Amino acid sequence: MPTTLKDIARAAHLSVSTVSNILAGADPRYSPATRAHVQRIASELDYHPSRAARMMHTGQSGVLGVLVPELAYSYFPDIVHGIEQAADKAGYQVLLSQSHYNEETERRKISLFRQYEVDGCIIVPIPFKQHNKRVFENLRANGTAVVCVDAAVQGVPFDFVGTDDVYGAHLATQHLLDLGHRRIACLAFGDTSVIRTTRLAGYRRALAQAHVPYHARGVLSGPWELNAPADALCALCRGRQAPSAIFAMSDLLAVWAYFRLREAGLRIPEDVSLIGFGGLHEGAWLEQPLTTVAQDREGMGRQAVEFLLQRLQQPALAPRKLLLKPTLVTRATCGAHAAVSALATNGTHHHLRSTPLS
Repeated sequence: MPTTLKDIARAAHLSVSTVSNILAGADPRYSPATRAHVQRIASELDYHPSRAARMMHTGQSGVLGVLVPELAYSYFPDIVHGIEQAADKAGYQVLLSQSHYNEETERRKISLFRQYEVDGCIIVPIPFKQHNKRVFENLRANGTAVVCVDAAVQGVPFDFVGTDDVYGAHLATQHLLDLGHRRIACLAFGDTSVIRTTRLAGYRRALAQAHVPYHARGVLSGPWELNAPADALCALCRGRQAPSAIFAMSDLLAVWAYFRLREAGLRIPEDVSLIGFGGLHEGAWLEQPLTTVAQDREGMGRQAVEFLLQRLQQPALAPRKLLLKPTLVTRATCGAHAAVSALATNGTHHHLRSTPLS
């Protein structure tokens, strides 16, 4: 039989209410010696508090539901790490699930959170599908505390924590421009998500500020499967107006491009420079570590918990939105454009003409 508060009270020669108050927190009404005495007996008797009893007493489960698309690579685990850090500090546990980018699974896991009566939810919605909008509208209508991370649900005003994608894409493209590149291709998500739209906007803004014309043919849609063929990418990089650099909208797309281009005999960065977006560990493990724009993934997780706890305390707060600034991480996959390197070697400083993709 599990140990109860009555068992501890009997062994400690104290009342059940005193034992309950001490185990619930650092109650100042009791001396350090009394608190230590109760904690020691609870440990010796292998006592574990009942979540069901806590919920009956406080009306709260002490559990936060967390739903992410997948845990197969380091992006979402880093967000979860930040969530767990902040939740542990606040005395909450995490019920973690994955949607696997499947709408029915997303719907079922959200229903599971409601069945378990979690105190609130932190959700990374499937970014390129909005068919579960009614599910999120119901969460909003019934007063469930929800914070969305990384991707928002369009038209449903939840608190949101994400990345300044326009700034990050601009930062990546500007880095390539600073290295002398003017033919800069963009390897984009193959969907119509807001993330694709905002990162494309940052890429285009940097080109415009450098007076480099934008051409739609310089934007390729990348695959979700990293073992997909790369015919279009290799054809672009071997064409008459081949890009000297590629901005990939995610590190996974950049890693995919890295291996496909090398398989095709192209050298990185000698033939083509490559920069990603995300700052994933997988990019740092390449033979030539990936230059990237790093997102503050753990910071997003911690901030999401902070927003959620504030929402639990003040349900009437106006919806909030926070975009964290990414940072440039320079590694080995980007180099100066060959023309710039030649000018530097010769000691000359002529202005480099723009030769955009056309």
